[in-house]
Amino acid sequence: MESITIRSVEKPDYNDPKALLKWFCTTFGLIENPEGKDSVEEQILVRFIYAARQNRNLSVSDLKISPKMPRSTLIYHLNRLVDAGIISKKGHTYKLRANDISRVVEEINYDVSREFMRILDTAKEFDRLIEGSLSDTKALRNKGV
Repeated sequence: MESITIRSVEKPDYNDPKALLKWFCTTFGLIENPEGKDSVEEQILVRFIYAARQNRNLSVSDLKISPKMPRSTLIYHLNRLVDAGIISKKGHTYKLRANDISRVVEEINYDVSREFMRILDTAKEFDRLIEGSLSDTKALRNKGV
């Protein structure tokens, strides 16, 4: 996972899988206009969800979204899903990061929590350095330097 975007979006009706898929893609910043037609990311993701149920990986060639879509465009959209941590790449194939969407979200949550802990540790170290620096400056001022 290279970067992640999380948007606060009102949840749709739970009985509509297509609306929920659009919501997931919108929440993860993969769709700019959720009111439009199905995005390439949605079309790709649904294929990976079904492939995961069959324990299969998919290649770029397996993802025939549109006969007019250049391979480079498809790879661009695949990489957006990889960067978001939703799918993973192994060799020349891709797969949903886990067997179902709830596990994918759990793994992303773990990644984000781990990254925030690293940021927090760095922030604490920064605060210690600044505090030490301020103490040194005060000591020098008290000595008349």
